Amino acid sequence: MKKLFLLIGSILLLSIPLYCQVTTVSLDLIQNKIAGGQPLPAEEKFYILGGIPEKIEMVKLTIYPAKKTEKSGYSYFWKAPFGYKELSYQVLVSDPLRSNTDYYLEFGFYQKAGAQQIEEVRALISQNIKTYLSNITTIKKSGIHFSESDVVILNNIRSILEQGAYYFELPNGEAFPGFSDITLSKLEQREKLKMGKAKYNATGVGENDNARAVYAAQYLEELNAIISSEISQYLSPNMLVRVDEKVFESYPTEKTSNALPINVGYGGISLSSNLPDQEFVHSPYVGFSFPLGNRTFARFMNNLSISTGAFISGKMENSLNERISGPIIDRPVYIGLGYNFFRVIRLNAGGTFITTETLSGNNVNSFQPFVGLSAEFKLWLGFGNKK
Repeated sequence: MKKLFLLIGSILLLSIPLYCQVTTVSLDLIQNKIAGGQPLPAEEKFYILGGIPEKIEMVKLTIYPAKKTEKSGYSYFWKAPFGYKELSYQVLVSDPLRSNTDYYLEFGFYQKAGAQQIEEVRALISQNIKTYLSNITTIKKSGIHFSESDVVILNNIRSILEQGAYYFELPNGEAFPGFSDITLSKLEQREKLKMGKAKYNATGVGENDNARAVYAAQYLEELNAIISSEISQYLSPNMLVRVDEKVFESYPTEKTSNALPINVGYGGISLSSNLPDQEFVHSPYVGFSFPLGNRTFARFMNNLSISTGAFISGKMENSLNERISGPIIDRPVYIGLGYNFFRVIRLNAGGTFITTETLSGNNVNSFQPFVGLSAEFKLWLGFGNKK
């Protein structure tokens, strides 16, 4: 038993990596190739690097499974250090990709936006929101009514902003945070407006003017002014604009090989049937583990496994000197759950099919509890990279 623990400790120390190397692949814009035409790395973090013109200040990479939508993926950013002109970039893909899967990749290249560009897009977004609000507004004796709820209106005007500013990004890559409570309060204010007193509350109402229409227009003008102010806060002078992009609509990842964990350990079987007291018999064992998940994407479930194997000693006996064997291969066969520690140590617990060769000459089959500790090795199946 001591030798087993010494062996496990030695394996554990040898398994600790001295350093962590991150794979790097390149994007060649001239040849329109990524990773030299090879599949992207799977189940690990990796860098994508490439060359850029001097004015490029940010690179944005959006990546998601080709058969899904953008919401199922991630965006990564590289930004030039302040005050430096870089001729290359390096984006870290920190969320590992799945093996043997096609991905959509979109690279966006950004430089500082001009003041006129920002003003033009701001004016366009404000006008589109103004038109939208006008189309959903009706004026009645009871007040100003929108055909959509405040929540829907806020979501829609946010969508108008995000679509209008699609080619613009903040230097930190942050998305628009949404309209503030000031906008929401202004939307809710219409519920308190008294149209019956419109001619007293509205300003600039002529003798022949429709007081309700003037009052409603005044309210909408104030609402649009608040919204335009928040748009201007987002579209700040340091905004970046996309000037080029490169898209790979369906690019594969590498196919990783599968591994079958082999366990070599030492365990004890609890015996109690037809014995005066509970006792244990011990033996080395060998078996396999079948993880319940992929370590990269579900570490806890990967550590948890269904384990099975056999005790290998042929000299196990109980206190009555009755031999303990198995019903199938002349050795006790176990099945149970295992949990992995430090990747190389597995604790197994479950039940064992045993045969007790009694002194009377009969063989008694039973299913007894067991617990064991083992070192785990991986047998690689197939060809490809080892993960």
